[in-house]
Amino acid sequence: MKRMRGSRMTAGAVAGLTLLSGLGIGVATASPAAAYAGYCDDRYATVTKTFSGATWTAYLPGYKGDKDCTMGGGAQSSSVGLLQRSLNMCYSEDTGHSLKVDGIFGTKTGNALAAAQRREGITGDGIYGKDSRNHLKWEFTRNASTRCARI
Repeated sequence: MKRMRGSRMTAGAVAGLTLLSGLGIGVATASPAAAYAGYCDDRYATVTKTFSGATWTAYLPGYKGDKDCTMGGGAQSSSVGLLQRSLNMCYSEDTGHSLKVDGIFGTKTGNALAAAQRREGITGDGIYGKDSRNHLKWEFTRNASTRCARI
């Protein structure tokens, strides 16, 4: 009886995962080192880049200091503020969006992000994640100077 119950539980688990897969909901199977970090929080990530022999720094949304994170509507953190600041600096003239840098991911931030995503040729879904991080331009600073560039 115990052996049969175990088989039924395994079959049920496989059927459940198959159903979720069919609905487009997956189960993470990556190794912990390669796994997604988490929802962007107040611990930003830094990226440095050299332009004309000088080192510039960009502050990116992060999760515990790791730049692999995601966020969308309703998020509230300094990471949202970093995104808002870069959207203003690097895209406001192109997209017509000017954001209050308040750290709140509301409708205006989502719309500005979607416009910047479309401008860079990626899906304009208004959700910040890996594609946004890699394709958007970021505000790089050095002393009191700023410039926009991809990471």
